Amino acid sequence: MPQMSRASLLPRLALALLAPVAARAAGDPFAGVVESAPDPRPAAKTWTQNLFQENFGFRKEILSQAAAGEHERAASRQSVGFEVLKKFSTETATVASFDFQGRLVRRDRFVPVLNDMEGLRRPGWFFEHHNLYLDLYNFLDPLLSDENRGRHVGRFNFRAGRFYVPFGLNLQTDTHGTILQLSNEANFGFERDWYAGFWGSLNADLNYDAYALAGSGYDLKFKGQRGLGAGRLSLANKYSADNGLEGGLSALGGERLTAEGAVVVTRRAGLDARLRRPVPRGLLTGSAEISGGRDGTADAFTQLYQAEYLRASRRWGAATQYRRVRRHGAGADGSIIGEATWYFRNDVGNSNLDWLKLNVERQIERMRGPRDTVVALQYYRYW
Repeated sequence: MPQMSRASLLPRLALALLAPVAARAAGDPFAGVVESAPDPRPAAKTWTQNLFQENFGFRKEILSQAAAGEHERAASRQSVGFEVLKKFSTETATVASFDFQGRLVRRDRFVPVLNDMEGLRRPGWFFEHHNLYLDLYNFLDPLLSDENRGRHVGRFNFRAGRFYVPFGLNLQTDTHGTILQLSNEANFGFERDWYAGFWGSLNADLNYDAYALAGSGYDLKFKGQRGLGAGRLSLANKYSADNGLEGGLSALGGERLTAEGAVVVTRRAGLDARLRRPVPRGLLTGSAEISGGRDGTADAFTQLYQAEYLRASRRWGAATQYRRVRRHGAGADGSIIGEATWYFRNDVGNSNLDWLKLNVERQIERMRGPRDTVVALQYYRYW
């Protein structure tokens, strides 16, 4: 083959170099583009990205409430709040979660409404902490073999912090924003306490909760009380999903502080149930809590029954409740309550709520003071 002269080689090189430019000018935008392999290594995330972007939730809350009674001057409670939920996960499992919920509250005067029984001791501005706890899932895995880890998934979870007293339906019911409450606060003097212990699935049909409680209520403090032990056996989640049925047996005992700071020996056993059933154009829910025991040497008996109707559109609902707490030698507190709610937003998962409530409580028995009729109007938003 004859050798190519330098003079003829230069024009050919120039054509080769200019070919991509000519192709792009002719309308091919990818001419001359060389495909490169993607970097197999993911970009490293900073600790702030891991903390605040991975499985991190931040919710906001607004509450505005006014109440008045026949024997009480009108009072108001305004607040802004938030909830932080963080889950910690590996590539294959969630290993822990943390929850903190709080409000900055302004109170002007006080009326004892069901969802603010502790408000008498918090005049003016007050920052309230509600949920503050850490869950560690499958806590005993480091002590188990691989085979036993698989057999006991979801059985041994550990919780420490402040949450609903593990007695009755409150463990399965978020009453943080509602006016209607369950019976724990009237029964023990507080609905949340500081505690640590285990929870999980006992078998395919039953869940369990077992905790040691401080017995101090709102603040973590020790003034001579030995604390409380509490346990609950409840129906597995499948019964709620398949049949609309929840229920359980609870027991609690030990020493707790009263609202006045005195130490009292407390014993309780309780039965609770909730049933949801579809009805024409809506959903009907019935709930009941019954418990009995002693505070010191005085017998105590608590009962609560509630019926609630939610329209199929989830735009409005109505509820009624009867509640009574009797203590031997002191008498009883009993009320009948009616409530109507208009929902602007009401998603099934309770992650976006917006409502207006009107609540009327007629007190039919009182241990102390005259019977009253208390009317409360509340606006609440959580998103």
